[in-house]
Amino acid sequence: MYNILDHGAVADGKTLCTAAIQSAIDACAAAGGGRVVVPAGIFVTGTIWLKSNIELHLAHGAVLKASEDLADYNAEDAYEQNFSYPPEEWCGKHLILIHECDNVAITGTGTIDGSAAAYYDFENRILHGEYVWADGLSLSKDKVNLRPGQLLCFVESTNVRVTDICIRNATSWCCFFHGCEYITVRGLRVFNDSSAANTDGIDLDCCRFATVSDCIIETGDDVVAIRCSGKKLKKTPPRCEHITISNCVFSCASSAFRIGVGEGKIRHVRISNITLSRAGVGLHFMPTIHSKGCIDIEDMNFSNVSAVNVGYPMLIGGDAGSVKNVVLDNIRMEAKAESEIAARGSCVVSGLLLRDIQLRLCDEKRPFTERTLKERGLTALRIENVQCIRMERVSVTAEDSVADTWQAMYAETGCSDIVKNDCSL
Repeated sequence: MYNILDHGAVADGKTLCTAAIQSAIDACAAAGGGRVVVPAGIFVTGTIWLKSNIELHLAHGAVLKASEDLADYNAEDAYEQNFSYPPEEWCGKHLILIHECDNVAITGTGTIDGSAAAYYDFENRILHGEYVWADGLSLSKDKVNLRPGQLLCFVESTNVRVTDICIRNATSWCCFFHGCEYITVRGLRVFNDSSAANTDGIDLDCCRFATVSDCIIETGDDVVAIRCSGKKLKKTPPRCEHITISNCVFSCASSAFRIGVGEGKIRHVRISNITLSRAGVGLHFMPTIHSKGCIDIEDMNFSNVSAVNVGYPMLIGGDAGSVKNVVLDNIRMEAKAESEIAARGSCVVSGLLLRDIQLRLCDEKRPFTERTLKERGLTALRIENVQCIRMERVSVTAEDSVADTWQAMYAETGCSDIVKNDCSL
C-alpha cells in the first residue's frame, strides 16, 4: 500500500499535489501494482495518470480537488485518442486519465471535486427551454481556453472499476469510458449543479461488457449516455453492447437515458429498477443527432421505471439509422410534455413492445404561452411511420388542470402492423 502523504502530498486544500500523487502511483506500478491511498483531507491536483494494476483508493473524508488552473492539466495532444469539443466549450484536459491500461480501479467513499465554480458562469444562465434545462444553462467563463473536459477518462482500457466514490462539481462528463471492456460501476454518487452544461454522469462509448448498479446521480445534463462514436479510437470497432444498468436513482436537467450519437451499433442492453425524480427527457433514443451520424439500435429492454417531474417521457426515432426490437415494460411517468415515436427520412423504427406503460400528463398551474405549447406538443403520445408495434395495457391520461390544453392523448400516422390490447388512450 502506498500513501500519497509519504510522497509529499499536503492536505491543506491549497498546495498542488499532482507530483506527489503521481509519484505514489508510479512507485506502486514499479512494484507490480497495488493500492494507492488518498487519506482524509483536501488534496489539490491537476492531471494524474493511473497505470495498470493500480487501485486508487479515496478514504472516507478524502477529497481530490481539481486545480483551478488549466496549466496543471494534460496537454491536448497527450494521447492519440483525445479530443475536445469547442461548440460545447470544453477542452481535452482531464483530471484522472486511464489510458490503454488493464486492471484499474478507483474506489472508496471519498470525493472527487471538479471545481466547477472556477470554470462555469453560474451567474449568467441562458434561458434554454421550458422542459430541458428548465433552470437555465450555465456555460464556460473562459470562451477561449474553455473548461476541462471529462473528469475521469478511461480510454481503450480493460477490467476497470469505479465503486462507492462521490463526484461533485464536474466541469464535463463525470465518468467517460471510451472503447473499454469489462467495466464495473457500482455505488457511484454524483452531484452537479442542475444548470451545468455537459455534466453527464456516465458515458459508455464503444464499450462492451459493462455493469452499472446502485448509483445515485443528480446532474445538469444526461445521466447515462450510451454512445458509439469511435473515430478517434485505435482498435475498437464501432459497437456498444452487452450492458446492464440497474437499481439506480437519477435526476437530471436533460435526458435520463440518451441512446445514440456516432455511427455503428448499440445493442444487447438491459436497464431495470430505476427511479427518476426529475428529467428533461426520460428515455431518449436518437440514432441521429442534429441530422448527423447513423446508429442502429437493437435488442434493448427497459423495465420497472418510476419517474416524476419529467418533461418528455419518451423520444424515440430520428432521420436515419434504426431502432429495432425494443421492449419498454412496467414504466410509470408523471410528465409535462409529449412522447414521440417517429421514423423520418431513412430511419426505421420497428419491433417495439410497450407493455404496462402509464403516462400521466400534469403541469404546474401557469399560463400556457404559444412557445410553451409549441415545445410541449399538443398530442400526448404520437406514433409516426413505425412498423410492427405492440401495445399492451398502455394508458395515457391528463390531470383535469391541463386536460383542455391537449388536443389529443394519442395519434398514429403512417404506421403498419400496430396491435393494441387493453389500452386506455
